[in-house]
Amino acid sequence: MINSYGTQDLRYIDSRIFQKIKNNRIVTNGNYCKLFERKISKLVKARYAVACNNGTSAIMMSILALNKKNIIAILPNINFVASANIISLLKGKIILCDVNKNTGMVDFVSFKKILNICKKKKIKPNIFIPIHYGGDVLDLEKINNLCRINKIDIIEDGCHSFNSSKIFNKKKVIVGNCKYSKLTTFSFHGVKNITTLEGGAITTNNKKIYERLQLLKSHSLKKTKINDPYMMISPTLNFRMCELSALIGIEQLKTINKFKVKRDELVKYYLKKLIVFSDFLLPLNFNQKSIFWHLFTIQLNNKTNKSLLMKFLKKENIATQIHYKPIYKHSVYKKYILINDCKNSNNFYRQQLTLPLHTLMNKKDVNYIVSKLKNFFYSKKSINVK
Repeated sequence: MINSYGTQDLRYIDSRIFQKIKNNRIVTNGNYCKLFERKISKLVKARYAVACNNGTSAIMMSILALNKKNIIAILPNINFVASANIISLLKGKIILCDVNKNTGMVDFVSFKKILNICKKKKIKPNIFIPIHYGGDVLDLEKINNLCRINKIDIIEDGCHSFNSSKIFNKKKVIVGNCKYSKLTTFSFHGVKNITTLEGGAITTNNKKIYERLQLLKSHSLKKTKINDPYMMISPTLNFRMCELSALIGIEQLKTINKFKVKRDELVKYYLKKLIVFSDFLLPLNFNQKSIFWHLFTIQLNNKTNKSLLMKFLKKENIATQIHYKPIYKHSVYKKYILINDCKNSNNFYRQQLTLPLHTLMNKKDVNYIVSKLKNFFYSKKSINVK
């Protein structure tokens, strides 16, 4: 099953969960949501977790919970549109930071550079939303030190990297434990590491932020008294998760280690088989058991026509995707962008390609993909320059 770069795996869902919902009086934001939240916070070792209806809502709630008057947010240029959309809707401003050409993520060097540009232009950012890309984990310790000095709050976008961890300077960092941030957001969309069909979550160690999130997820309505049922704190939206989604999430957590091992095995097999294409491509992923790989991405050499390759693979029923188009290339954001640093982001975008990776795949699927890559790269089609 490789006609999608990613897909949900619901094979282990206990069908009796529908009976539980049928007999449940509360069908949204109830006890199963609370149980799911407790399980998330325990897994990532954060004090608090709040479930919501999708990963985009998680980002919006996190930004609102920080209660900034004038939002000036630093975002990676290689990015999904969700964060930029929210900043724009909230009438904020965007600073686009370049990424490391080898990881697709903002690193200390690129972040320090963007802060220097901000200082020269007398711009004071107050939020940074880095992405843990593809399942990998970004080293945030030194970046966090800079953020504290400059009064910038970090919201980690962990939508790719639920249940990923990595060792930095002999210290284990778990995505979601908020060791170097105020909040971390997650997505449980169908293609992510686990799914609730649609859904998301936020983790934090800050009690005040947690209490704000609890209000934000349900129109910011605070209960008062029986003859005056609620008081509006601030205008927001309905971000609640339904009980069925939470139950599916609880079931997915039971098999999360199976999913992680399976993806790791597929990544290792990909790496082994793709060695023969070293003249044409370089896999971005690498071997590390603690990483829960969401994407398998490659970087093509400058001579390969990526568009032709994608069309060729599509004809062979192999889905590919690009993660992501630099934010500044979406003209709709032009009036919100204050700074655009993009050299590495442009190169990364030009060369990056995502191949299928999900738990319904097997080694035969990888072999098939490799055989078609061989057909392409050893034909004259592959060397047509873009």
